[in-house]
Amino acid sequence: MKKFLLILLCVAMTAAIIACSGGQTPGVSEPPEDVQPPTNDPTDSPDSANKTFDENNVVLSFGAISDIHITGNGGDSESKFRAALTQLKAEAAKHDKNGLDAITIAGDIADTGKASQVNAFTKLVKNSGIANVMLVPGNHDHSGDSVATLKYYIDTMGEKYYKNDVDFTMIDKGARHCVLNGVHFIFIEPAQYGSNCPYRQDVLTWLNNTLKQITEADPNAYVFVYTHPMVYDTCYGSDLPDGFWYTTYLTSILSKYPQVVTFGGHLHFPVNDERSIMQTKFTSLGCGSVRYLAIERGYSNMASATVPHDAYSVSSGLLVQIDANGNLRITKMDFSNNTTFKEPWEISYPTEDGAHLKKYGKDRAKSNKAPTLTGTPKLDVTVSPTTNIISGATLTVPAGSDDDLVHHYEVTIKNKTTGTTVTYKYLSDFYRHPQPSSMAKTLSFPLEIAVAGEYMIDVVAVDSWDAKSGKITCEVSVSGAGGNLSAELPDVYTDFEFKNGAVTDTNGKFDIKINGATVVNTQLTFAGKTANTDAFKVSALGQNAVVRFKDYTSATLSNFYNSSMGFSIEALYTNYAPGGTQGIVCGTQSPGGWGLAEKDGVPYLFTYVGSGNINISINKASSKKELNHVVCTMIYDSASNKTYSAIYLNGKLVNSGSYTGKIRINSTNSVGTAFCLGADISAAGTGSDFGMKNFVLADAKIYVGALNYEQVNTAYNNAVENFGN
Repeated sequence: MKKFLLILLCVAMTAAIIACSGGQTPGVSEPPEDVQPPTNDPTDSPDSANKTFDENNVVLSFGAISDIHITGNGGDSESKFRAALTQLKAEAAKHDKNGLDAITIAGDIADTGKASQVNAFTKLVKNSGIANVMLVPGNHDHSGDSVATLKYYIDTMGEKYYKNDVDFTMIDKGARHCVLNGVHFIFIEPAQYGSNCPYRQDVLTWLNNTLKQITEADPNAYVFVYTHPMVYDTCYGSDLPDGFWYTTYLTSILSKYPQVVTFGGHLHFPVNDERSIMQTKFTSLGCGSVRYLAIERGYSNMASATVPHDAYSVSSGLLVQIDANGNLRITKMDFSNNTTFKEPWEISYPTEDGAHLKKYGKDRAKSNKAPTLTGTPKLDVTVSPTTNIISGATLTVPAGSDDDLVHHYEVTIKNKTTGTTVTYKYLSDFYRHPQPSSMAKTLSFPLEIAVAGEYMIDVVAVDSWDAKSGKITCEVSVSGAGGNLSAELPDVYTDFEFKNGAVTDTNGKFDIKINGATVVNTQLTFAGKTANTDAFKVSALGQNAVVRFKDYTSATLSNFYNSSMGFSIEALYTNYAPGGTQGIVCGTQSPGGWGLAEKDGVPYLFTYVGSGNINISINKASSKKELNHVVCTMIYDSASNKTYSAIYLNGKLVNSGSYTGKIRINSTNSVGTAFCLGADISAAGTGSDFGMKNFVLADAKIYVGALNYEQVNTAYNNAVENFGN
């Protein structure tokens, strides 16, 4: 530590002298005189052959990895990191007589930034025998009770691991400049995550000045820049609709320097997708993740929104090598299978005309060939004999072929009986195969088909550049175990009535308390018809009605919610002022309940089930001018131990879902037995959560039994016929 402080003092004094003498940019040192950088002056290398990577003359090899997430408990994070280091050394040694020169890391070294995790990482590095380790922290290094700042890593690892630093002036601000074998490495971290990940202004100024000096001294040599978030709108995932994952603050600076190659992490995205390298006015690379893989949202066959079921079986990174002419080869490392992904990326040394930036640009999409898909998909359906409901459906699809790889499949399901069409996306298995040729030849996708009917199913293969194949189709007839479905509605558990300024229920099953809302006669429109009718009206936030079961407690309500018959909610409403989450007929309070609600005007049904939840959406905004007729059904099937739910809009099935287990109920009686009209129940048992601002409810019913689609259609037709009467 004393030596580190002494170096800092010397660097500060040197910088002050240089600044006064008009020399080089303060805080930036030249490489030592005895280190020779790659020879890459185009005047010395006029032949195009000198722009081809020479694997027999490699002068520098380094690993570029990210998202190690060391936990410090001796688990998979540590074994995966050890494996990555071992494989990088072995791969580098194939063409570099000096082997692996360095490991560079683009953030998230420690899982939660604890001292024990930094110590575990340091021990792993020292045991690896790798002399040069250069890094920048990520958001996980700064989470919780973390201590893992850049300076903390440097202090903990010791002076051996910062011998390549030539500028200590910005280390307290998360920035460093290193030189190894004459090659420049810059590491910077943002001031915060979110809001497009801004950087301190003094860090940005330092970055620009440092790049300017380096590139003026040697315009035909690459400069490697590391930062944890991706640079916006460069490689795969850098344009996700959330400013937490990318930064927009570096582009204007980096665009001035075509010599720059950026390395980012944070996303955990697959490196074998060709979009993981992208050349704009500079070159950008995604480093993948050593710990586990993630991917963009929107796929149905996932463990969570962004994590596949087999995410922890995928560990990846990059090996970067520079030849004597300054050309690059980037090998995509498949640490999970102790091999490499596909062919390496190769880039010629940087030139003033920017010719080196042409190979991996966005225009690759123009020359990309669409996938081909042949054969016939097959649907297998399981019907539960105890409930006469469809308890499972699996679609088997022949794999598509592509000039690179098929990224995902789009499956469109049309219920010819009801006219409902739903499209799902299913991720292929490309991310865990070293070569596209080893991908699965057939794929199975679980489908959410909840009702009987005649179905047409179309399947399309989509590659990484969003090019689509022609569709393959199957037509199937799906029926319940009991044959034809009844269209006759069952008896209601209760029918809420809005009359004479009050809310009542026809069967006396609930205690109802109105909070500020009113029951008034108002002019409404439904199914093209306008009429005056009594309705429950919310005019401002905080108005609602709280409804509580009389016949059940939290301990016994499962007998209603999880009966073999199920239950259904019918609502006829208009939300005139959508915004955020708003309850329609809603009773969710973790860890239990169900709720018909809207998110920014889009109706959805949320149900706490088992250890998770079912969350199904109508996928389009409801009308703000007319009444919307929405029915939600929920039923527990003991044979499959699953809860099935469906949501219908204006008599048509829109979406369905299932999850293992029963509907959970909040154990607090005042919460678990209650739901709200025009809001959601709060932890205090009031209607203060997710309130409406301008809302009208013209009708609401609860049925004993999960209505089938014929019964929902009957309910809709009845609502149309009775409106205004």
